[in-house]
Amino acid sequence: MLSAALTRVLTTPAFVAADFVPTQWDTAEQKAKFANALLTFVVQDFPRSKFHENFYRRLSKTFGHIACYNRDGFYGRFFLNPQDKLEFLEQCVTWPCHGDPTYTYSDVERAVVARLTQSQIVAILSSQIAVERRRRELALHV
Repeated sequence: MLSAALTRVLTTPAFVAADFVPTQWDTAEQKAKFANALLTFVVQDFPRSKFHENFYRRLSKTFGHIACYNRDGFYGRFFLNPQDKLEFLEQCVTWPCHGDPTYTYSDVERAVVARLTQSQIVAILSSQIAVERRRRELALHV
C-alpha cells in the first residue's frame, strides 16, 4: 500500500479536460478520465476489479503496451507481482510519448509520466522490492 503522501502526489490535483487536447475520436474529458483512472489504478495497487475492458483497451494503446493479446494476458503480464508492476511503471516513465495529441494520447502519457516521476514511485517500489528480496535471503540463511 502506498503512503497517503505518495497517493496525494499521484492523484492531486485531478486531471481535467483543460489539461488535454481532444482527438477526432475522444474528448478531452475522456482523456482526463483515463489519466485519473490510471493513476487511481496505480495507487490502489493495480486491483483486478478496476481493470475493466474499456480501461484495458485504452491502456494497451499507450506507453508502448501493444504486445499483449487480451485483457487477461495484459493483467497477468504486468500486475500479479511487485517486479512486474515495477516493470510496468518503468516502461511508462521511460516511454518517449510520441505523437500529436490531436491524434494520440501523448499528452496524457506526458502528464502521467510527470506525476509518476514527481512521486518517485519507481525508486520507492524498487527499494521496497530490494528490501523484501534481502529479507528473504536472510531468512534462508537462518
